[in-house]
Amino acid sequence: MASYLLSCECGKTVPVDVGQAGGTAVCDCGKHLEVPTLRQLRHLPKSEAPPTAGRPAKPWDARHGLVAAGSIGMIALLAWSGYVWWFEPKMQKFDLAARLKTVEEEIQTPAGAWKAWVEFYRPMAEKGIPEFRMMNADQIDRAIAQSRFVRFTLWALAFLCGFIALCGTLWPKQAR
Repeated sequence: MASYLLSCECGKTVPVDVGQAGGTAVCDCGKHLEVPTLRQLRHLPKSEAPPTAGRPAKPWDARHGLVAAGSIGMIALLAWSGYVWWFEPKMQKFDLAARLKTVEEEIQTPAGAWKAWVEFYRPMAEKGIPEFRMMNADQIDRAIAQSRFVRFTLWALAFLCGFIALCGTLWPKQAR
């Protein structure tokens, strides 16, 4: 794309391209310059260098790499932690109404009542009332503990990535 040189009152020239025609450009001195229309722009001297937006681009260095890697790592680990939390197994509450309904269905016949007495009520009479828990409650508890361990580990790694990003921002600039 063609680039042209626009003169400022301070004596400097500002490179502008055809996309800026009819708009404004800012000189290094801070003055806002009106860019001529496209028809008038072609009468200005052509620039050899591509136009910049007022300031030269900063080169990518190790500091930028540390900040980018640390930030991306931290965001990815926190997102993974959120995924683990979202799909963490939940312990279901004991539903007394559902249990009573099951018991009612079992004891409708004399044989069902005898079976319920032998398998459930006699041991409860001998040993006391047990805590009602799901049959796989221990397995669910282990899965929850494992999920929490993974989540806290991901948080620690995300903190480490954030610390790396912070070190990258505080790292002293190298003299050129």
